[in-house]
Amino acid sequence: MNRSLIIILVAGLLVRLFLFFYFLNEPNFFWDDDSNTYIYTAENMLAGNGFSWDTHPPYRPDAFRTPGYPIFLLLHIVLFGNYYVALITQLLLGLGIAFFIFLLAKEYGSPKTGYWAAAVFLAMPFSIMVNLRFLTQSLFAFTLIMAVWFWLKFLKSGGMKNLLITAILLPILALIRPIAQFIYLPFILSFIYSNLINGNLKVKNVFRVGVVVGAIFFLGIFPWLYRNYVVFGHFSISSIVPSQMYFYDAPDVYAYNHGISKGEAANILVRRAEKDFGAKMGEFSSLFSSGAYLKEKALEIMFEHPSSLFIVRGTQFFKFFIRDGTHYWSEKTLPLPQVSIEFIKSMTPLLFFVVLERFFLFLLFLGTVVTAISSFRNTDKGKKVVVGLLTLVILYFASLSGTMSSAGLRYPIEALFILTGLTGLSKLSKYVQYCRHN
Repeated sequence: MNRSLIIILVAGLLVRLFLFFYFLNEPNFFWDDDSNTYIYTAENMLAGNGFSWDTHPPYRPDAFRTPGYPIFLLLHIVLFGNYYVALITQLLLGLGIAFFIFLLAKEYGSPKTGYWAAAVFLAMPFSIMVNLRFLTQSLFAFTLIMAVWFWLKFLKSGGMKNLLITAILLPILALIRPIAQFIYLPFILSFIYSNLINGNLKVKNVFRVGVVVGAIFFLGIFPWLYRNYVVFGHFSISSIVPSQMYFYDAPDVYAYNHGISKGEAANILVRRAEKDFGAKMGEFSSLFSSGAYLKEKALEIMFEHPSSLFIVRGTQFFKFFIRDGTHYWSEKTLPLPQVSIEFIKSMTPLLFFVVLERFFLFLLFLGTVVTAISSFRNTDKGKKVVVGLLTLVILYFASLSGTMSSAGLRYPIEALFILTGLTGLSKLSKYVQYCRHN
């Protein structure tokens, strides 16, 4: 490892360690709205109360969350007696992501871009914050980029070891976050693409690799599928999908169709569901038993006018790439010396920094598009393989995140997005310089 990369990683580490120790006496800084469910589930498992986030008996089994991150927290409680140590692990995972993004840049043949990508990733506002929050993103993103790295080695050099390592990591991703329940798709597609551009595409090879990846993926998530079948009667990884469709995806389409705000649309749909169920949203939204109703009603709304769905999802697809992480720092009052965040917000043009970050993210989006398009004209097959894999993984998350576009949902592919974005911007810069001199 060279000195430049070490300096980047150490700087990222020091910033995160400073914030960790500075806010150690203010636990509110480390918690997000979802953090309770993960912490309480880990504590309930430790106490023998099963996989539940309830804080009192009868500790109802949870159908909503998957076990990956609560087990990650549980291991830290068992090994260290304190789940705050998990945050130290998470900030190290953040450094690990930066390291792997540098390796991917080297594999592409652009280590200089790798330095910049690692530095930018570690400096992004949300990247710093999420490493210090009890949330799934750090563990998930690190596991994902490891899977991308070993799969790329498999695509370029072959080898059963790289194939098996990737195949084992993919079901782990699904058990950390349900959005990864189809994560094998971009990997298999990249295998087909790689073989296609190398002129050795054979159906039997695709079938063999698909069977290995598919079998290991299914075996990896099977215990959790079986648990949900035994407990809830549903052979499914999570009850989150129908809930997300109705309470998060459908309101945007409903709002567009009726010319109202998304907040108003969400309130209307919540009240409608609560009336039909005769209960408050929190009592039924995370249950498998409500899934059929929520899915049916969500699809009715979203396909009432298919063109509206196309427009809304297209808009949110773009917003996925430009959602800023700056505003997350203004959501809570934090104990800064002699001054509060509220005072800073009143004296500092926060909007300026939000717009600045979004503009930078837009440039990265533009660079990513340039990287993807230019790869088709690239004669270097190795680079085409790298870009093909990264693009497919990025598109997977951008497509499935739906109307819940946010920095938090983009974070799993943030490092990949930064790398492809900077690569494309470098190409644009060289093209502009060429045009100026000719």
